[in-house]
Amino acid sequence: MMVAGRRRVAGAVQPGEDRSAAARRRRSNLYAARVGETERPTRMDRNDDAPGDHGADDTTPVPLADPTWVRRLAAVRPEPDPEGQAPKAEDLERILATATTVPDHGGLAPWRFAVCSGTGRDRFADALVAGLHEAKGFDLPEAVVAKMRGKAFAAPCSVMLIASPDPTNNVEVWEQVTSASCTGYAMVLAATGLGYGAIWKSAGVLSTGPMRALFGLSGHESLLGWVNVGTAAPLSRKKSGRPAGDLLVGRVLRLDV
Repeated sequence: MMVAGRRRVAGAVQPGEDRSAAARRRRSNLYAARVGETERPTRMDRNDDAPGDHGADDTTPVPLADPTWVRRLAAVRPEPDPEGQAPKAEDLERILATATTVPDHGGLAPWRFAVCSGTGRDRFADALVAGLHEAKGFDLPEAVVAKMRGKAFAAPCSVMLIASPDPTNNVEVWEQVTSASCTGYAMVLAATGLGYGAIWKSAGVLSTGPMRALFGLSGHESLLGWVNVGTAAPLSRKKSGRPAGDLLVGRVLRLDV
C-alpha cells in the first residue's frame, strides 16, 4: 500500500511489483545510468503548432526530443545469463508484440516465431546437431558437435525468427524478408528495455532439413536465426568496437551537396 506523502525509494519493491520485477527494474536503471539516463517516466507532449488534423480533441501526443534514448540504442547491451531465468510470460508476450511493430509494407506480417525453453531446448539441440551432420557429415570432432549442441543452452529462452513471405503478393519477397528480419532487432531492444539480456544468434545449419522440420517451415519460409533472452548477465568489459561514426565513412552517398 502506498502512503500519501511517503517518498518512494527507487530500488525498493513498488506497489503491485514482485521482487523479480523490481530486480529487473534495478538492472534496467543501472544499465541506463551507464549512458546517463535516470529513472523517470516517459514524457509525451502536445504539438499545438504542427499543421494537420490532430483529431477531434486536438490532443495527439508527440514525443519530445530525448538524446538519452539514442544513447541507449548505441550502448553495449547485456547478454542473457545461461544459468538465469526465462522471461515471465507477460514480459515475453510484450517482447513479441513489440517485435511486430517493425516496418511492414502492405501490412503482411511476413513472420512467425517459435519459442524454445525448458525441455524444448533439448529438441532444439538435437536439430542443431542433426543439421550439422547433414551439412558436414558424421566424421566430426566431438568438440565441434558439443559446441553446436551448446548453442541451444546458451540462454534459458530462445525465440526463433522465421521469415514467412507471401510470394504471390505484389510486395517483393526480399522486402518481406527484410521486414521479418527487423523483428529480431526490435525483440532485442524490447527485452533490454524490460531489464533482460538479449542477443541475436545464428548458425550455419539454419537451412538444413532437421531445423526446417522442427519448426515446421514451408517451402517459401526461412529461418533467420534466434534471439536468446533471459536474466541479464553482467556487462562484460569487452570493447564496443569502433565509434559508430567511423562505420559511416565511405558508406553514405549525399545528394544534397
